[in-house]
Order: sequence, then structure tokens, then C-alpha cells
Amino acid sequence: MLKNKKLSPYFILPLFFAVFFLISFKGLATAQPGDENVYYYMGKLIAEGKIPYGDFLYAHPPLQIYMIALIYKMLGFNIFALKIVPLISTLISAFFVFKIAKEKFGDAEAIVATALFLFSYGIMFNSVFSFGVEIAAMLLIAGFYFLWNKTNYVLSGLFFGLASITRLLSLVPIAVILFFVFLSNRKNFIKLSSAFFAVFLLVNGIFLAIFGDNYLTPVYKYHFLKSFSYNENFMEYFDIVKLNWVLFASALLFIFVEDKKKLSIPVFISAIYLILLAFLNKLFGFYFMVIFPFLAVIGSYGIANIFRNLNLAKKWKISIAAVLFPVFLWNLSSDVMFLQKTGFPGFERGNDLAQFANSNSNENTLLFGDDSVVPLLALMVNKKIALDFVDTNNQVFIARIRDLDKILDDLNGKDILFIIRSKQGISAFESVRDFLSQNCEFLSAFHDRMEGDYLVYRCK
Repeated sequence: MLKNKKLSPYFILPLFFAVFFLISFKGLATAQPGDENVYYYMGKLIAEGKIPYGDFLYAHPPLQIYMIALIYKMLGFNIFALKIVPLISTLISAFFVFKIAKEKFGDAEAIVATALFLFSYGIMFNSVFSFGVEIAAMLLIAGFYFLWNKTNYVLSGLFFGLASITRLLSLVPIAVILFFVFLSNRKNFIKLSSAFFAVFLLVNGIFLAIFGDNYLTPVYKYHFLKSFSYNENFMEYFDIVKLNWVLFASALLFIFVEDKKKLSIPVFISAIYLILLAFLNKLFGFYFMVIFPFLAVIGSYGIANIFRNLNLAKKWKISIAAVLFPVFLWNLSSDVMFLQKTGFPGFERGNDLAQFANSNSNENTLLFGDDSVVPLLALMVNKKIALDFVDTNNQVFIARIRDLDKILDDLNGKDILFIIRSKQGISAFESVRDFLSQNCEFLSAFHDRMEGDYLVYRCK
């Protein structure tokens, strides 16, 4: 136990939060191309009275998009306000990681678990991007805390239900937890599952009843229809493990823990989730965020357990810690420098593209094109996206969730600024290139050092 008040975990926790905020601050104020802009623009559509699954395509359960809509309704397009949501969600997740480790194991584990979680590269990087996973992870680890630490099965089930209507990946840990509770106590299983299904079935049932297959296909079927790329998935998996090696290495120390039963549930959750990710058709780095809180708890116990069981004098344990701590700081400092220079740089050509769009259009001109940049530009210059078709990523058309030829036919004759990325996104489709060559005039190209070339066409 830490006896010095200055070193108490409740003193160190806000220091961790302050350092984390300083690291992430640059990313809060900078808009960047990416999927989050799709969700921001969809939030705008909802704030204007439109409904996902009916008025526009949305490929996830509804909770996150309505949270964004609420912020947009109150503050409009405020990039700081929108990006603070994932950061606050991350800090809340860290708080529950801290509470789980402290109440289950001890003060040292609480400090180590929080550090492993907050200062892993994946968490720092994704804390300012609104992918929805950060909200689902927060709700999931909150539910796990009330289950594992407080045995409040009803409250836990409600949190799990909210996580499930945010991102579907949360269903994997939830299923593992339900299985464990079912094996241990049927009465508790009924409490937990009833609360969970009350939320999960109610929300899904409402949207299914209203929209039918227009809800079922994009939210559920679509993710099984995405194209599979072994090489891309392997490299993504490898990169995440490499970038977050401290967290993964710490969690692997579980194999040296004598009393493995203490960690059986988080270990099974983590193992099954990580195995499942290896078999997904399409893998993205932020998918791993769901499991990072559990890995941090496992890693903290593994580290503390080994130090306690080392048959060494206290001075030697201190010496070992004195070697390992600088390694952690070196890794953290290199990650932070990379994030400041490369991870949070903002959109180099964003203002140029926005000014060009304004000067080469009128108030009725619509935008269309690459999903990573067009929604952001539409919000920056206050223009509408044609057909309210925001999510134009390749997989939507490869999986045949939407017919690209029909979309292009519907665009024909409209006054549109069509913006694509060279050799990426929808520009990879021959039908898009044919449409642009036959119906549109090439206006300009903008080279971005991070994102590549953006090509702007005017279609009338």
C-alpha cells in the first residue's frame, strides 16, 4: 500500500488526466479528413429533422449519431465540442479502469492500469476522433465495473445495452460476460440479461419496425459482406500490437500469475475478442479500443504480481523498476512526439479546398465525393451533400448495400462540386471516372502532404 498521501492513487489520477489532456489538446482543435466527418454531417442531418436509415444511410446502431446531433443542435459545427466527446469518454473509461484495479487488487495496480491504458498509443491517438468505439468502450467498462466490483447486475446490464446500441463490436465482450454469469449463477444471469435485452431489443425493435431491411442490412448484414484482405488485415493487426507493445507485453505477463482465476473473465474477454478481430473481413486500428481497458487491468495485475513474488531484496526490486520506468517514458515520449508532428497536424489543404469550393460555386451548388473530406468541407462552407449520401466509402458499393450506377444516374444534371482523392476511395471505381470524364469539368488539384492529391470537378 502507498502510505505517502502525495503518492496516493487519488492524487496521481488527476495528474494522469492533466498530462493526457495536454498530450491530446492539439488534436481537439484540428479538423482532419476521416470517417468522423461522416458522423458529424449525419448529426447535422438529424438536427435538421432527418432520420437515419430512412433519409440517409448509416451503418451502425443509433446512439452515437444522436449524441452528435444533440451537440450540433446546441452548438452547430463546433469541432472542439464534437471532438471533446471521445476525449471525455476516454477519461471516463480510464476512471473505471482505475476503480476496477484499485478495488479488486490494490493502489499500485490502479496506478499502473491507468498509466497502461491512458498512455498507450492507440488510446492517445483515437481519443480525439469520433469513431463511436470510444463511447462503446466507456459504456462497456462501466458496465463491467458494476458487474465485477459492485455485483449490480441490473445497472451493469443497462450499460451493456447502451454499449450495444453504439457499436456492434461491444457485443463480443458482452456475450462472453453473459456466458460466465450464466455458468456461475442463473438468478444473476436473469437480472443481467433482462436489463441488457431491455435496451438492446427495445431500440433495435423500434428501428426494425419502422425501417425493416433498411435498418437490418446496413447495421448488421453489411459488416459481414465487406471485402476481405488478408494482407491489409495482418498489417493492421501487426501495427497495432507494435504501436501498443507495452500494453500487450504487460497483459502477456498473465501467464506468470499463479492465481489466474482472479483474472479469468477479463482474460477470456480479451482473448476471444482479439481472436475474432483476426477473422474480420475488414479491420481498423480503432476496433482494438474496445479491449484496451481489459488489457490494462490484466497487465497491471501481472506487473504487480511479479514484483511482489520476486525473491529479491527490496533494493533490487527498486533497481529493476528504475530500469523499466525509463523504458516506459522513452516509449511514451516517442509516441507523443509522433502524435504532435504527424498524428494531430490538422488538414493542411482544408482551408484552401474550402475557399476554392466557395469561389467556384453558388448557394445552390451541392457537394459530393470522397467520404473522408466532402462531409468536412460541407460543414466548413455550409453546403449540402447531394442526395444526403454521405457515406461513400468503397465497401458500401462493393458489398452492394447501395448501387453506385444508380447513385451516379441520380447525380446527373445536378450542379455539383465532385471531389475525389487520386487513386483512393470512390475514384477507384471505373464508373466514377467515366461519369467525371463525360459529365464534369476538371477544375483543380490540391496536394496534401499527409493525404495525397484531391481533385475537384464541376458537374452541371
